[in-house]
Amino acid sequence: MSYLSLHNIHKAWGTKVALNNINFTIAKGDFIALLGPSGCGKSTLLRTIAGLEYADNGAIYFQQSDVTHLPPAQRKLSMVFQSYALFPHLSVRENLLFGLRARGEDKRQFAPRLTAVSKLMELESLLDRRPAQLSGGQQQRVALGRAVIANNQLCLMDEPLSNLDAKLRQSMRREIRAIQKQLGLTMLYVTHDQTEAMSMADKIILLNDGCIEQHDTPDNLYNNPTSIFAAQFIGAPPMNMLPLRRQGSHHYLGEIPLPASENTNQEDLTLGLRAEDIQLTTPENASLSGQVISYEYMGADTLVLCQLTACREPVTVKLAGMKRFAEGSVVGLRWATSVQYFFSTSNGKRRYQAEQKTLPLETRIAV
Repeated sequence: MSYLSLHNIHKAWGTKVALNNINFTIAKGDFIALLGPSGCGKSTLLRTIAGLEYADNGAIYFQQSDVTHLPPAQRKLSMVFQSYALFPHLSVRENLLFGLRARGEDKRQFAPRLTAVSKLMELESLLDRRPAQLSGGQQQRVALGRAVIANNQLCLMDEPLSNLDAKLRQSMRREIRAIQKQLGLTMLYVTHDQTEAMSMADKIILLNDGCIEQHDTPDNLYNNPTSIFAAQFIGAPPMNMLPLRRQGSHHYLGEIPLPASENTNQEDLTLGLRAEDIQLTTPENASLSGQVISYEYMGADTLVLCQLTACREPVTVKLAGMKRFAEGSVVGLRWATSVQYFFSTSNGKRRYQAEQKTLPLETRIAV
C-alpha cells in the first residue's frame, strides 16, 4: 500500500513547465532521493509535496488521503531547508521547541521529546547556544532535530548538506541515513549530487527538465539506464557515447568493417560504454586503436582520455591504480560485447533490441 503518491502533477511558471505529468508512489519507510541537474524541477516538486507551492493540475495523496489543496501545517510532514532556516535570536533549545509551541502542542511533552531528540542528535551540550555559535554540521543537526521532534513520519529535505565541506558531508550522509532507519521515517531527499543519492537512497527519482527520466534503485540506474541522460548523469566519469554509422540495417563504429549491431530498426544508434569496462592493450592485440590525449591520476584510479582512430569522439578509460602514459602514444582498446549499451541517437532512449542483436565476437574482443 502506498504511503505517498503523486498523480499527474503539472506545474508551470508562465510558459516554463517546471513539473510535467509527475507520477510516482512511495512505500512507508523508504528513503527516496530526488536527483537531477539545477533547474530540473526537484525543489519545486518537494515544495509542491510540502504545500509551499500548489500544482496546476494533478493530485497528491498521503496515507490514502487527498492533501492536494491542504496548507503545509495540515499535511503532517517535516521539512529541512538548504539554508537550515534557524532563528538566529533563539537558542538551540528554543529552535527545537519552536514548532511544538507554534502548533500549541501539549507542554508536558516538551521536556521528554527535547531530551530524546537532543540525545539522538548529540546536541545535549549545545542547547543554550545560538546558531551563530555552532559549526555547519551542528546547525544541520539542529535543523534535522527540529524536523524529528515534530514526530511526523514524512520528512522532506532540500539539499541539506550543500553548505558543508566534503569530509563533513560524508559523515552527515551516514548520520542522516542511520537516523532515518532508526526512526522509520519516510524521507524525500533533494540533491544534485549523485554520490549522495547513490549512497543513501533506497530508490532514486531522476528528473530531467521537469519529467521523471527514470525511477529505480541505485544499482539499476547505474547498470540498466533507460536513456542517454540517465547513463551519463549516473556514474563518474560519465558513460562514453559513440554515435554509430548506419548502413542499411547494420551499424558500424567508424570505419571498422564488422558491424557493432546488425538487423536492427532503421534508426541511428549510439554505443554506450562505461569507462571501467574498457581495457587498454597493445595495438596489435585489438581491432580498435587510439592515441592517448591525457591522463588523470585520481588516487585509486587513473582516467585515460583516448582519441579513437575509428571515430571522432574521444573515449575515457578507467584503470585501477596509478598508470602513466606518454601523450600521443598509441594504445589498443577492447571490451566485451556484454558491457555494450545501445541508444537511439534521435531521442536518447535505450534500444534493447539492438543489444540482443550484437554480433558474437569470435575472432576479436574489441568492436
